[in-house]
Amino acid sequence: MKKTVAVIGVGRVGLPLALVLADSGHRVIGIDTVQLKLDMLNKGSMPFVEKGAHLLLKKHLNRNLSFSISYQPIRESDIVILTLGTPVDENMNPVLDQINQALDSIIPFLKPNTLIILRSTVSPRTTIYVKNTIETKTKFRTGKDIFLAYCPERIAEGNAINEIKEIPQIIGGIDKISSKKARDFFHSLGIKYLLSDAVSAELAKLFTNMYRYISFAIANEFMVIAESFNRNIHEIIKLVNDGYKRGGLVLPGLTAGPCLFKDGFFLVNENPFLDLIVASWKINEALPLFILKKIRERINLKNKKIAILGLSFKPEIDDIRESLSFKIRKALIREYSQVILHDPFVKNYNNQKIEINLKQALKGVDVIIVATRHKYYEKKKREILKSINKNTYVCDIWNMFGTNKMIFKAGQIETKQING
Repeated sequence: MKKTVAVIGVGRVGLPLALVLADSGHRVIGIDTVQLKLDMLNKGSMPFVEKGAHLLLKKHLNRNLSFSISYQPIRESDIVILTLGTPVDENMNPVLDQINQALDSIIPFLKPNTLIILRSTVSPRTTIYVKNTIETKTKFRTGKDIFLAYCPERIAEGNAINEIKEIPQIIGGIDKISSKKARDFFHSLGIKYLLSDAVSAELAKLFTNMYRYISFAIANEFMVIAESFNRNIHEIIKLVNDGYKRGGLVLPGLTAGPCLFKDGFFLVNENPFLDLIVASWKINEALPLFILKKIRERINLKNKKIAILGLSFKPEIDDIRESLSFKIRKALIREYSQVILHDPFVKNYNNQKIEINLKQALKGVDVIIVATRHKYYEKKKREILKSINKNTYVCDIWNMFGTNKMIFKAGQIETKQING
């Protein structure tokens, strides 16, 4: 049976979900507080890069998909899904402002038998907090009058449309009947589900992110150790992993983004003696300074022209939130370097100039830092090397050029040996 679904927050999590729900035949209303974003969507334009999203938007807009700044459509909704920002403050404590504001806006329009799904990454027991907030401010009782479940997103930005249906959906109802209703909803989409309780589901999402973050921190620390012996981590990781069933070391690199950067502190906030998460954060956040230290060993950065290639926190997207590229930029400015920014997906940043033309970005540079391994740069490797002086230093933490050297001079490798 098709439902009317209100998705609160049509950002990088909510909008792909709204599009998939519309494509499954549900009537979907996307609600957001940012009018500019809604204006773009109502004109059929995507506010960010997401593979396959534009086609679904064009297909369903003004049919079974609409957008509104008003919360009144909650009155006619069977299901309300919260996909909101859950940041941390300056002391790395969880901030629930967006959830509180959304609840205050939703509550006047809630009707009996509504299923509320919390989808944002949250600190443990936040779903219980939502339950208590609703029951304090209304006459509704969860499990009886309305229903509540935590069903986290586990998508990768840029491939969200595909992954929503491919990845099993964790379902953590606040009670058994809420779990059943959430299960039935996702099952109707053809999505495999995993049933649990709300707190376990919250922890599962956080553990998923932290396992990845800690894995990257291990690789980054191993890279620092390898460099201290003048050895390359990529070659060593291949030795570790190749043909060894108990290998599995991930590759090092700049590791951040709006989720991995902060989610560990949702756990540390509850358990302040979790040293591993804090240590991983220190390792990953210190990597930009380690990179600059290694460059500084080769060249005085004062008055040098440095090109940072890649600004998004991961490849093939335009999301620059918590990207370490900007930490590198700030450190270079303190060195009195001239910094050139380039990214094939990012068009603007805080009124800072971003060079659109790659050749222009590389003109006369003394150092190139490959910060994000976009496929665009992979395809342009020869062009990059041909566009720069042979004495230009290339910082290639991703080993994109295949030299097994973190930093090398452009003239040290033959362009004919480079694929791309």
